Amino acid sequence: MKKINLQKVLSNKYLYYHILYWVFYVLFFAIQRASVQSNFFSTLKLNLAFLPGVLIFTYFFVEFLVPQFFLKKRRVPFSLISIILLLTYPVFVYFERKYFIELYVFTYPDKYSLYNFLTAIVIFIAGLFPLVGFKVAKYIKDESLRSKQIENDKLEMELKLREAELKLLKGQIQPHFLFNTMNNLYSLSLDKSDKTSEVIIKLSDLLSYIIYDCSAEKVSLEKEIEFIESYIDLEKLRYDKSLKIKTSIKGDIKNKFIAPMILHTFIENSFKHGASKDTGNRRIEINLTINDNWLNFTVFNSKTNEEGKQPSGIGIENAKRRLQLIYPNQHSIEIVSNRNTFNVLLEIHL
Repeated sequence: MKKINLQKVLSNKYLYYHILYWVFYVLFFAIQRASVQSNFFSTLKLNLAFLPGVLIFTYFFVEFLVPQFFLKKRRVPFSLISIILLLTYPVFVYFERKYFIELYVFTYPDKYSLYNFLTAIVIFIAGLFPLVGFKVAKYIKDESLRSKQIENDKLEMELKLREAELKLLKGQIQPHFLFNTMNNLYSLSLDKSDKTSEVIIKLSDLLSYIIYDCSAEKVSLEKEIEFIESYIDLEKLRYDKSLKIKTSIKGDIKNKFIAPMILHTFIENSFKHGASKDTGNRRIEINLTINDNWLNFTVFNSKTNEEGKQPSGIGIENAKRRLQLIYPNQHSIEIVSNRNTFNVLLEIHL
């Protein structure tokens, strides 16, 4: 059997609200009856004598019928039981008066009539309504708090999943970048190129940025652009003058921040699937413009006729997903693949 924690019961502030309510209830009806019978202490004693029965019926209604039927929207059984309870209460009052009140407390000069029957119902309802209203109001308040808590828990869970997914996506970037760069370095070493040492130095600078700066959620746009320029310089070492690269940066890039390596993916894609496979007039054009807090970024590259639709691979899909998570409703991206060209048009609200 579950033990009652008396300290917990006594510390419940609602207990004292109910005690104050019943004190007011007894005094109110004692004063009301005293105005007719002109004896306050007699009517006070009488109301105290009737109080236990009132408490039993009232709390059965408030603590059982309301939560088990009314609040659970079982309105038909609630209505039927309520009617039975209201009709039963005056009968209970009759027996309480006949076999207890009139014998030990107060002798009534008149018999128990229909008037007394109806008056008992009215008094019972009058005392019941405030407690029912309080119960329903508390239920609505608790449900509202519970809904907010559930919503907060849901948002917190979504945030944790979002952060975990972002970490996973960000973790995919570095191996992907290293894999492609090491392939470039390997190709140069096979050709015993004099550019190999220069590639290693530039690669170390890029790795420094990836390891120490890209762990943050946002990085300085200036540093991101420096990283992109260093990467382009690194790629230029692989190609002869047949590859034409044009870059343009316009607008105020100071005091602007962006998700790390979100732009690099599209540039890397233009080299990997464009310049490296196009044996003809190879071109890459990169434009970045800052207009207020909007970043407009375009990447264009040529490709061979046989390429068809330029593959995007894990890098592009990774970048798209990161954009959805970091810039929801604050970005737009369009990728257009034609027979000989591949275009990426990206807008981000920084």
